[in-house]
Amino acid sequence: MRKFIFAGTLLVLALGCSGGHSPTEPGGGSANRGNWIGTITGTHAGIHLQGTCTLEMNLDVALNGQWWVDCPGASSRGQVLSVLSSQILVMTLTTESPASSCPWVASGTATVSTVDATFHVVDCGTHQEVSSGTLHLMRR
Repeated sequence: MRKFIFAGTLLVLALGCSGGHSPTEPGGGSANRGNWIGTITGTHAGIHLQGTCTLEMNLDVALNGQWWVDCPGASSRGQVLSVLSSQILVMTLTTESPASSCPWVASGTATVSTVDATFHVVDCGTHQEVSSGTLHLMRR
């Protein structure tokens, strides 16, 4: 009987720690592309963002790497380069798909398990802000 309870406990722990999405987690059911997941909210035509969409990032310890935004009917992806000092974070994001040569910037706070930031998009030709929003990420 003890062996059965022990085996059952191990199975429950293994299933609970499998790293998959829960039904309430953003992007539930999609394949894991990154080690961070959350949402991005705002408007940004360059990445097909209108409202709140799933945001995934695959970042190294310095918070550099790749990002993916999945909105209904469209998605985008790109690269991120970050500077972090005393939990203050500045990210420069470039868009690979759809292709864009004009980067956008997010700034906020980062801990070992969360990133909370606002982003701003400036038109590279006019230098006017064309959109903004927020992003929230949690480490998987």
